[in-house]
Amino acid sequence: MDALAPFRIPAAILKADEASYEWKLGPDFLAIFDEEHEGITGHFEVQMELHREGGLTTLEFNVQGIVDTTCDRCMVPIKMPIEADYQMVVKHGDPADSTDEVVFIDSDSSDLNVGQHIYDFILLSVPISHRIPDCDQMENSPCDTSILTYLSQNQVDEMPKGDKSESPWDDLKKQIDN
Repeated sequence: MDALAPFRIPAAILKADEASYEWKLGPDFLAIFDEEHEGITGHFEVQMELHREGGLTTLEFNVQGIVDTTCDRCMVPIKMPIEADYQMVVKHGDPADSTDEVVFIDSDSSDLNVGQHIYDFILLSVPISHRIPDCDQMENSPCDTSILTYLSQNQVDEMPKGDKSESPWDDLKKQIDN
């Protein structure tokens, strides 16, 4: 059985004025694509709204979920919430002309598979910094407060004010001056 079958939007639906889809995704969906990337784990809900006006079909995606990761500050396992909205325009034409914003499908095509796009949207939704915003103000913070206290007490400026020590760039400046 094709694992991406639930993500195929039939051509007849693409010609409708409006339609909506909803998927609940977890590790099974992520495992389909994780061979290419460092695997992420979590559970996500993706809603897709289709709007067609004239020859232009717009797909609007809303991604919400929880990513299981490690906090960048205290290294404790956390469940980081994510939410993002994405839009994709679908037109009939040569699929080789597709860009990041516009996806062209062959007019003879029987469907459009949005599975890879949904996976990409999930990856784009995960912030670079893995930490829960304002976790130190939370009543039941998932972070390890002993590590955060240690970091705040032992924070050292890399270059104290008034220190005239040489920087690594000074050697390059000397070479340019010669």
